[in-house]
Amino acid sequence: MPRSLFRSLVVVALLISVVQAATPLETQKARHEHYEELGKAFKAIRDQTTATSPNFAALQKNAEVVNEASVNQQQWFPKGTGPEAGKTRALPEIWSKPADFEAAQKMLSDRAPKLLAAVKSKDIDSVKAAFKETGGACKNCHDTFRSPEE
Repeated sequence: MPRSLFRSLVVVALLISVVQAATPLETQKARHEHYEELGKAFKAIRDQTTATSPNFAALQKNAEVVNEASVNQQQWFPKGTGPEAGKTRALPEIWSKPADFEAAQKMLSDRAPKLLAAVKSKDIDSVKAAFKETGGACKNCHDTFRSPEE
């Protein structure tokens, strides 16, 4: 096969993969799964902060999940993936008030690294304080941009 034909086929294959991006419903499902993982990480951290002898390896693993999600979550809400795309607890204000939503997300992305740093210090009191602050950022966003469970 001539080299130019091979390059053309590769380009076409790449373009096809870009065109076949996730549907809004698939994006909602992926977002839900990301938040399920984040919720599990928060629960694991909470459990370790109340344990008699905290497992700092488990704390670090879960604080890394929280930290990663705090950055990645900003990509989980593309336009068109709100209630118009299917059942979701994400409120329309996410898209109608993007600056407010970005500020709420920034609160988490500012606090999550502090939680990770506290975990790495292995000072459980610092972890508890940073966890409370990070959880407050989550609550702030939930109170404003997430509908209650039905």
